[in-house]
Amino acid sequence: MYSLISALFVAAAVFVAVALPTKPSYAVLPAMFALGGTYFLLARRHSKAIEALMARMSREMEQQRTDNAIRLLQEGYPHARWVFLLKGQLDGQVGALHYMKKDFDAATPLLEKAWSKHWVAKGMLASYWFRRHKPEQAFNVLDKALSMNKKEPMLYGLKAWIKIKLKDRDGARAALAAGKDVLPKNEAITANLVRLQNGQELQMWQFGDAWWNFHLEKPSQKQMMKMAGQGGVGQAKGAKKAMYR
Repeated sequence: MYSLISALFVAAAVFVAVALPTKPSYAVLPAMFALGGTYFLLARRHSKAIEALMARMSREMEQQRTDNAIRLLQEGYPHARWVFLLKGQLDGQVGALHYMKKDFDAATPLLEKAWSKHWVAKGMLASYWFRRHKPEQAFNVLDKALSMNKKEPMLYGLKAWIKIKLKDRDGARAALAAGKDVLPKNEAITANLVRLQNGQELQMWQFGDAWWNFHLEKPSQKQMMKMAGQGGVGQAKGAKKAMYR
């Protein structure tokens, strides 16, 4: 927001400086260049600062120091005043970390304010509402998340999983079929759709380790050993990517 305001002031100054000794029509193009260039430089400066914080946060998560990672991300909020949509991205990331450590009271309001493209945050919010026995709110969150993240297979899997828990196998098949229409080559969606058609249970681990961050199932001992070898579940896959889409 501040970047745009500053850019508008610069553009106005350029417009006046060019228009006074010449004609207003001559000042339009320089003012537009000044507007775009100023906003780009300011936004890039603050985005670079966030990227540096994200790198430090990732190192903290590799060491399982979630509280330190949260504190680092919170340092990014002053930069959010300068870049559109950044606050919602930070809210989603900080909320996701709180959710991962099962601090649901701290996580929920942040997940609700998260950027709609932060699919990890929205998946966690849907999981929270399902855990609270409010499936309608969970589906509302999921449907909105899917409208903005059509190519995220985990969201289709999560919707199918909730449908199964509600004894709605037809609804689960429909959720995965919708995902297959969008992602015909995704192995997790295809394999689980076949399992449902054969009367078998879903295998959500096929969607990746991020599934365990939703706290809807517990990994087996074998899966925990695998994750430990990879440095733990840590940051959900896709969460960092969502910051810069």
